[in-house]
Amino acid sequence: MTKSYFQKIQNFLKSPDFLKSALVTFGIVVPVLIGLKIEQLPYFLSISIGVFLTSSSDVPGSRKHKSIGILIATAIAVLSTIIVTYAASNLYLLLPVLALVIFGISYISVYGFRASLISFAGLLAIVLSFAHQQIGSEIFINAMFIGFGGLWYLLLSSLFHSLLQKRQINNNLTECFLLTAQYIQIRGKLAVAEQDEKELKNELYDLQVNINTIHESLRELLLTDRQSSGFSNYKRKQLLIFIELIDILELSIANPANYSKINSLFKNQLHFVNPFIDLVFKLSERMEEMAIAMQKGRKLESSEDLAPMIQKCLDSIQDYVEEIKLPKAREGALLLHNLLDYEENQLQKLRSVERVFYNLENQDKVGLKNKEGKQFITQQDYDPNILKENFSFKSPIFKHAARLTIAMVLGFSIGTYFSLQNTYWILLTIVVIMRPGYTLTKERSKHRLYGTLIGAAIAAVIVLITQNSYVYAVLSIISLTMALSFIQRNYRTSSIFVTTSIVFIYALINPDAFEVIQFRVVDTLIGASIAFGAGSLLWPAWESDSIRTSIIQTLRANRKYLNEINQFYHQSEGLTDYKLARKEAFLEMGNLNAAFQRMSQEPKSQQENLGKINEIVGLNHTFLAAMAALGTFILNRQNDKVSEDFEIILKTVDTNLRQALQTLLQKAHTENIAAEKLEEAYQHLEERFENLVAIRTKELEKEESKPIDPEFRKNLQASRLITDQLKWLVSISENLKKVMLSFDKDSEN
Repeated sequence: MTKSYFQKIQNFLKSPDFLKSALVTFGIVVPVLIGLKIEQLPYFLSISIGVFLTSSSDVPGSRKHKSIGILIATAIAVLSTIIVTYAASNLYLLLPVLALVIFGISYISVYGFRASLISFAGLLAIVLSFAHQQIGSEIFINAMFIGFGGLWYLLLSSLFHSLLQKRQINNNLTECFLLTAQYIQIRGKLAVAEQDEKELKNELYDLQVNINTIHESLRELLLTDRQSSGFSNYKRKQLLIFIELIDILELSIANPANYSKINSLFKNQLHFVNPFIDLVFKLSERMEEMAIAMQKGRKLESSEDLAPMIQKCLDSIQDYVEEIKLPKAREGALLLHNLLDYEENQLQKLRSVERVFYNLENQDKVGLKNKEGKQFITQQDYDPNILKENFSFKSPIFKHAARLTIAMVLGFSIGTYFSLQNTYWILLTIVVIMRPGYTLTKERSKHRLYGTLIGAAIAAVIVLITQNSYVYAVLSIISLTMALSFIQRNYRTSSIFVTTSIVFIYALINPDAFEVIQFRVVDTLIGASIAFGAGSLLWPAWESDSIRTSIIQTLRANRKYLNEINQFYHQSEGLTDYKLARKEAFLEMGNLNAAFQRMSQEPKSQQENLGKINEIVGLNHTFLAAMAALGTFILNRQNDKVSEDFEIILKTVDTNLRQALQTLLQKAHTENIAAEKLEEAYQHLEERFENLVAIRTKELEKEESKPIDPEFRKNLQASRLITDQLKWLVSISENLKKVMLSFDKDSEN
């Protein structure tokens, strides 16, 4: 236990979050020390404030994007400080100016994640401009030094960019290994339904959201740098590993896809399936070993020979056939063979990753040209028209900006009216808590309050024990570093360290630290109450209002993915288009999962059609799994002739999806494929399978123990698999169409 705890601490100290927080703390402390040395602390304190403000915009990405982001954040911080500080001399001027500046800075979040962090820097600058009022030329001098702070941090960020980038990529790949390993484990558990199926599926949904987030971050980190500066051998290794991890995830989603069939066939005979599940868990363990090797930067140990486990699976199939007897055992045996093929494919992927670890892979064949790689990066559109398009209460960012503006003006007014000592603490609490969505605002309000109370209690105990200013100085630096380290990982823990840091800093200035603790707690309570109240009462962003859009985008992405599978089957080319469609389908499914999870945490009164939406999420996830299974099958059998029956069935699936979309969009439905044609296509597929079965039956009549030809068995498996997959896709798409009709009717009532 102690060793495990020590390892966690060691991993945390090596993490990019801690490294960046240490860099920011260094950037803040150095100007303070210089200011104390030359007795010009106020000016150099402004430099430290500039570092603190602009560091929030420093998120993983290319050097160019990071530098531009920091410069824009610096400019906004300087301008907002000048405007608000200048207007502060007249309360009647300040309130409208404050409202306009807050709304304007908040509104730029329409340009995405990096823009939202730049916006956050501007809002913090507004808040901190109330911490120490200046007049006259001091306003511009203070703002100038804040600008110097931004440039000082830009220098630090540029110097340590490569190290931070390397740590970030390494950390993301490690986490990707661990989450994908967990995903494989849960898929294996679902195949035998040993645990609550609903709970396992919810775990899968959450994992897919997290894996999608990491994949997007890795695309940005690996592919953007490649566009500008080419690849080192180390970066090539990382990209090769990342490509394999995406394929491993697709295989994990695709197989075993039809849980109900496995459970029905082997419900009382799980001992036949257990060797396959053991092999799945062993593959998962190997991925965890790779994650640990990458995290610690050590050589990957040789893997265990899995040939005995594969032989156990083959023996299990043989035992099943001998016990159940043909022809009754045929369907189950083919399913187990398909399951084993999947696991061998996963093993092959892991062997490819191992070769990269051992430097045995040809790293010049990375698999993506620069032009192709650029397509996989989610590009942010900075068109000025976006500001105009979002300028209405239909836009969640517009509503958030208006909500935040009212909350901050109200918080400032309350602090001013009651002459509270640190009004800006109320504003700071509102800024860091309020988010566009109700659920996240609620969570952050709770965590902020708990963190402040716990931090205040810890600081109070330390202040009681010692009155040593050197201890306060050291603890304030440590607390600041830890607060910045945990701000993305655990907001409650971050709030604890933010509070202790503030208390220790004030204890250095003001001997009555308990007064600081008291005001800190009161102001946090006021700010959290205003933030939560505004989020609940002022144009609240309920997921029920926007989840229809998420469902539509998911259906569209699934249709596109299905179309690219069909196109690739016809042409055996255009793999980039296939992978792009796969990426979009995975991302939209993750977005729908996340939206549903947020909706389930909202007040019961706002959870409209929660059961129906849960069903829609489950059906879309199952449909994506079925498509991924079909896609992986086609990728491995590119030379097969495309039959007319395949076309009819896939067109039926697409028609069902289109009609589901048309229901949500309230458009007239397209015509269905004739039921007779569909049944005829099914019949032809079944006849092909039965013909192969008849050939095998004749072989066994002549020689009962004659082993099946491996190539013939592959054809038999493929015939059964493609028939089952196509029928399953039709069934799921029909269920989606039905539930969309029901959902649409319930939404209208």
